[in-house]
Amino acid sequence: MAVCVDGGASEVIRLDTPSSHLLELGKAVSAALSAASVGVDQIDRVAIVSGPGSFTGLRVGMAYVKGLYAARGLEVVAVTSLELLARQAAGEGLPVSPMIDARKNEVYAALYEAPAHPSRIRSAAPNRGQAAALPPEPALVEKIAPCVVPPETHIASIPGRPTLFVGSGAVRYRGQIEKLFGMQARFAAENDPDTRFLCRLAGSLEPLGPEDVVTLEPLYVRPSDVKLKPLKGVRAYD
Repeated sequence: MAVCVDGGASEVIRLDTPSSHLLELGKAVSAALSAASVGVDQIDRVAIVSGPGSFTGLRVGMAYVKGLYAARGLEVVAVTSLELLARQAAGEGLPVSPMIDARKNEVYAALYEAPAHPSRIRSAAPNRGQAAALPPEPALVEKIAPCVVPPETHIASIPGRPTLFVGSGAVRYRGQIEKLFGMQARFAAENDPDTRFLCRLAGSLEPLGPEDVVTLEPLYVRPSDVKLKPLKGVRAYD
């Protein structure tokens, strides 16, 4: 997570272990705000990555954001982890394929057409604690919707032309990508979603409407392995 002050990310905290999300998220938010000398009452916009990613992390993070929204009516913006990776890497006018290692010999993946000349995300904001007043970022054109598939399936679905690959899945399966694309495959230097970049991007994203915040759900792409056991019966009490 990161705290954005005057359009720039000043404090960044990572929750590295899945078990820490539920217990430590609130503490981490408080610590980051304190380090940035920002009070809860000064927050006016919250940005969240809606997935795909850790099932528990997505649920806990989204519930926390909805709680802030219910309490203070903050502006909420959301972006998928795949689109965030694509936006980070965009800039060469090439199609961008974000790939996140989903384990089980699969990847979370998508394909976007990047604007030929994407605008820079400026960092200036008019007042401390206010979201930067930025023009909307050019929307990426979704060519392959977010999915979870074997890496060879996704790679084979991409047209054979110069393409930029980014993400942990692109790192793990680089050999397969190069086998199909050869010199036409380009690879990003940074392969993890960057909360600093999200902070700068947040000022240019359109806030969700009240109904959209309430109905916002994590983008899981594939169902969780955890299954609720069906009830064997319901006993009625007077």
